[in-house]
Amino acid sequence: MRLAEHAVFDDTDDAGVILDTRHGVYLTLNSTATLMLRAALRSDTVEDAVGCLREQIDATDQTLESGLAKLTGQLRDRALLAAAHQDTR
Repeated sequence: MRLAEHAVFDDTDDAGVILDTRHGVYLTLNSTATLMLRAALRSDTVEDAVGCLREQIDATDQTLESGLAKLTGQLRDRALLAAAHQDTR
């Protein structure tokens, strides 16, 4: 997963924020969504991201995959994902 050029991710605290610089709008992420986004941004596949998350979140792989899919859908709906990667997760 890769964020769009107009999306800026800041995760200085436990919770993260994504700024849509086109509209000046912030999307606030809870701590779990922040962990998921961090894992997805540094992973090449969903399986890799789930592997990273498995060590940090007490949940089944299916639950983690579902959470990643939900987060990806929300970011896609807000046009915050890079176009080349929108359909990979």
